[in-house]
Amino acid sequence: MTDNPIKHHIEMKKLLSHTLCACILTCGLTACGESAGSQAPYQLTKEDIRIEVPQGGFTVQVDQLLRINVQSLSDENVNYRWTLNGETISTNKNLEHMFTSPGTYELTLTVTQGDISFSYTFTVNVISDEEEPDKPEGITAYITQVLDYVPAPGQFVNLMPQYEEGDTQENMNKKVLDAIGYNNKGTISLGGFGGYVTLGFDHMIENREGLCDFRVLGNAHNGNSEPGVIQVAYDANRNGRPDEDEWYEIAGSAHRNPEGEVWIEQARIAGNDVNLYKGYAITYYRPDSEPEGFTEQYIYWEDNKGHKGYKAKNTYHAQSYFPQWIETQSMTFQGTCLPQNAIDDSGNGSYFVLHRFDYGYADNYTNAEEGTAIDIDWAITEEGNAANLPGADFIRIYTGINQENGWIGECSTEISGVEDLHMTGEEIVSAK
Repeated sequence: MTDNPIKHHIEMKKLLSHTLCACILTCGLTACGESAGSQAPYQLTKEDIRIEVPQGGFTVQVDQLLRINVQSLSDENVNYRWTLNGETISTNKNLEHMFTSPGTYELTLTVTQGDISFSYTFTVNVISDEEEPDKPEGITAYITQVLDYVPAPGQFVNLMPQYEEGDTQENMNKKVLDAIGYNNKGTISLGGFGGYVTLGFDHMIENREGLCDFRVLGNAHNGNSEPGVIQVAYDANRNGRPDEDEWYEIAGSAHRNPEGEVWIEQARIAGNDVNLYKGYAITYYRPDSEPEGFTEQYIYWEDNKGHKGYKAKNTYHAQSYFPQWIETQSMTFQGTCLPQNAIDDSGNGSYFVLHRFDYGYADNYTNAEEGTAIDIDWAITEEGNAANLPGADFIRIYTGINQENGWIGECSTEISGVEDLHMTGEEIVSAK
């Protein structure tokens, strides 16, 4: 659909989740006890902090963002400090850092609460632009092609992946493949509503009856879901490309029954637009100039439902939010627009919760949960009938919500990979 040096607001924004890995720090999260009917003061334990780490450590290219998300039981009186080879690089909970030289680095997170302190150490492999990440031989369960990457304007656009002056569409497609192809577990942002990426594989993902067939990885975590709508294409004429009449949309829970989402009434009371718009279209206009610092009126947009507004520019990301390799003065996107899921639980704009949908979307559940799994049998025609596809050769994902989330910024779907569940050997029953 939003998914970001590190800034305080990133604690509310989804960050890079290098996931589905062999090495997961810590066990489950512990619970605080209660005494005399009231909750006792929280006391940090080492098991309260969890970070998912790829086997062999993190891998990132020179001048591309490494983003690490920390899951914690509580942040009550807890401080965070990230050090690289002994030097402090951030005191924020979640890390965003860019390396300028290739090599192997030792990264340490120190978490303290008063006199209590715990440290967690990781390896970071920084490779040069010329180096190619290891690619498996033969058929792989993962992305092998990026056919198109066209994000809508957003605060992580031109950063994830990094745009460099002179980059073409072909260059950006390759950067996306380097980030999320071949199980590399990087992260890309699709920007605001409609921004999309089109992905291919070296085989057809089989549609097996009663089972989910593939998983879309993002960087959602509890209270931070920025759902992306998923489309699949079966290459019926076997011409090696997805023709426009071969695309079918995965009908997630809101497609079928938006009123069935458990948070929908709370969102309605909060003043959210909880309509499901099929055939929704939005046009973004390139700004005449780039403002310095925060502005609420940055990138103007208007849709086909009579709405109009601006994408804000926050104080945390200074680069242009309009994709710089796109030369047109405006960008129009179409698709299914989902109900707005962000609710300000604080009442003063300081704490937004982005509620998850029941099933069927990207960047909606954490990568370790079965809610990331998709059944190709959920694909429907434009009339809403079952598409009955034998499998999927291509997958397209686009940001599914047009929404500003206060100081967190726009809703923007982030993607970190796709897995063929039949090849990885994970059997997840399709219950929908």
